[in-house]
Amino acid sequence: MIDQLPENRTLPGDVRMRARRRLSEGMNPAASNRTPALIAAGVSLLAAGAVVAGQALFGTSAQLADPNMQHNGEFAGKDRGEYNHVERGKVAPDGLARCTAAAKAHPPASQWQPIATSSKEGTVLTAFRGPTGVFFCANTATTTTISEPNPVKIEDGRRKVKVLFTTPTGALAGLVSPDVRFLSLSRIAEPNQNTTMPALVDGLFLAPSGYLKAETGTKALANGQDFAVRGVPKPSPSVVDRPLPPAIRDTQETARFGACLKDRAIPDADQFWLGLTAKVSATDTIITGRFGDLLVYCRESDSEPSPARVYEAEDLTEVKGRTIASMAAFYDFKPLKIVNGMGEGGSSGYAAVGLVLDPQVGSITYVRPGMADVPASLGNGTFVLAAPLIDRHPDARVVVRDTSGNVIETIKPADVP
Repeated sequence: MIDQLPENRTLPGDVRMRARRRLSEGMNPAASNRTPALIAAGVSLLAAGAVVAGQALFGTSAQLADPNMQHNGEFAGKDRGEYNHVERGKVAPDGLARCTAAAKAHPPASQWQPIATSSKEGTVLTAFRGPTGVFFCANTATTTTISEPNPVKIEDGRRKVKVLFTTPTGALAGLVSPDVRFLSLSRIAEPNQNTTMPALVDGLFLAPSGYLKAETGTKALANGQDFAVRGVPKPSPSVVDRPLPPAIRDTQETARFGACLKDRAIPDADQFWLGLTAKVSATDTIITGRFGDLLVYCRESDSEPSPARVYEAEDLTEVKGRTIASMAAFYDFKPLKIVNGMGEGGSSGYAAVGLVLDPQVGSITYVRPGMADVPASLGNGTFVLAAPLIDRHPDARVVVRDTSGNVIETIKPADVP
């Protein structure tokens, strides 16, 4: 049983999306000609209770790859092992070779036993066990980072969390006590922008997509209780073992894009090329970037960039087909006001932001009966479609055409019933 209610914290993306959909159902968009305002702040009001649903998704190690689980009869989220793409007892041959080459005071590779590998948003993080202790290795497209073997064991007691490994690009790994069933970690400074929800496996936690400067102050939310984590190590040094030429950022627009990536936990940040800069409202601009099948998303509001986030194509599920894949992005946030006991405010703008997966794509258009078609902006393999997909109109579709105007795919958005 949880000893105390957790603090009001940001819900995981997959849970928040479902909460948003539940809220949107009650707005009855078909009965009004105006675009409904998403009460995003209303989701945060739910967080004190729903955060437990969002975080009690890790399961025991035996449940690591379980399918999505229902909570409270309302919200569904992914198991943390599934979300973090965990494979037990495995490491890819190429990753093992890179880790072996970067190893120094380690036993021979023949004595390395892979415990689990977790891959997320451009980082592949593997935990190994050897005769001299547990150690971790993280691979990105250009770098390898490996920790020294550590024979340390977790302290006796409940809710114990010990960070053993951090990287210059924000991956974290370490130990947890056997009672820990759900865990989130965050920086004490700006926790809403620096947080991660690791997978738990065999007394370890793996967070390939984490946050920077964990050593300057990190707290854990373990089984519903917050506490500071002591002794977080500084990042282990990385080896650039697969060098690539950096993306060129010699214009005002590319420099603007680079500002979005600064001091963010984005692996191989120098490799991301500017996708496009799309002004979606009087105050907000969406900036995209791409490196392989990774998308970087940044939103500027009144010229102030929000922290950039990186997404892999597999997790872009809002509008997804053979030719394109996108996530949901909100903009035009308004302060929350309580009117007659109800929250008013949040975001009144919505966009699908994603990757172009097929070079034949020439245009992307949102179509819906009773309104003009809405074209997307495309650039360098990315797109921004600022359209009212939140309305959930049953006949809404996203039409993808080639450069000659021929329809190559018609996609039903995830929100459409």
